[in-house]
Amino acid sequence: RQAQANKPFFCWMNTTRMHAFTHVKAEHRNKPGFTSRTEYNDGMIEHDAVVGKILKALDDAGIADNTIVLYTTDNGPHKNSWPDGGISPFRNEKATNWEGAFRVPCMIRWPGHIKPSSVANEIVSGHDWFPTLVAATGDANVKDKLLKGMDVGGKIYKVHIDGYNQLPYLTGQVEKSPRRGFFYFNDDGDIVAVRVENWKIVFLEQRVPGTLAVWGEPFTPLRLPKMYDLHADPYEQADVTSNTYYGWELEQGYILLAGSTLTGEFLKTFKDFPPSQRPATFTIDQAMEKLKKGLGD
Repeated sequence: RQAQANKPFFCWMNTTRMHAFTHVKAEHRNKPGFTSRTEYNDGMIEHDAVVGKILKALDDAGIADNTIVLYTTDNGPHKNSWPDGGISPFRNEKATNWEGAFRVPCMIRWPGHIKPSSVANEIVSGHDWFPTLVAATGDANVKDKLLKGMDVGGKIYKVHIDGYNQLPYLTGQVEKSPRRGFFYFNDDGDIVAVRVENWKIVFLEQRVPGTLAVWGEPFTPLRLPKMYDLHADPYEQADVTSNTYYGWELEQGYILLAGSTLTGEFLKTFKDFPPSQRPATFTIDQAMEKLKKGLGD
């Protein structure tokens, strides 16, 4: 409808695949394509068909060459429900501080602008898509405008956007992503780790190696943060397998200062732009806190 009216559009499509629990239609079961037959794998084929329908709709409307298509997800695999769940080589899974919780697939298509089959290995976060997509529409300065106060649809928004415009990087105009770091938050709103370039510094550690217990057990604060070189050790195994890990970490101690500096700069932004709400919780701690406050008043 928007295409026929020659108007731009934005569509956010969330499918029920691949979210637990998988229940595939009978006609999609046991299709050829996988040697390991599971309902989860059948669900992947079903999900692929849904993506195909979206791409075909763009082709049928004649707008595929003028439409940005972005495919990604919001967190790493829920390994504890395997085989009705994904798997990955990265350490641990969703709801932890490890890479298995945060590394996700991402593919983007924009004919005539982004080179087909190109690979981007720089740091890109989901936070970056807002300023990037807005830049693609012609406004590359939306982040700065929002800091000062920007009129959007008759309402003034004055907010701090944590994302970066990745358009020059994705289109090959520059070789480096503007994002040089990344903050790892858990569901409680704690900064559990920070990444600076290829270095990751862990402040709070989920020590349960897997299963649904990762949702139940608390994070352990570390007196001495752990450190990983994600280029040399992308699966964060050095502290588990290396006899010389802690000696190596001491030699790289200057990286801790860089991480602390970046974290301090980030936390300063909350002074002028405080969080709009507290993070949710799976337990009754916040409810009890409100109850006690009410009784005290």
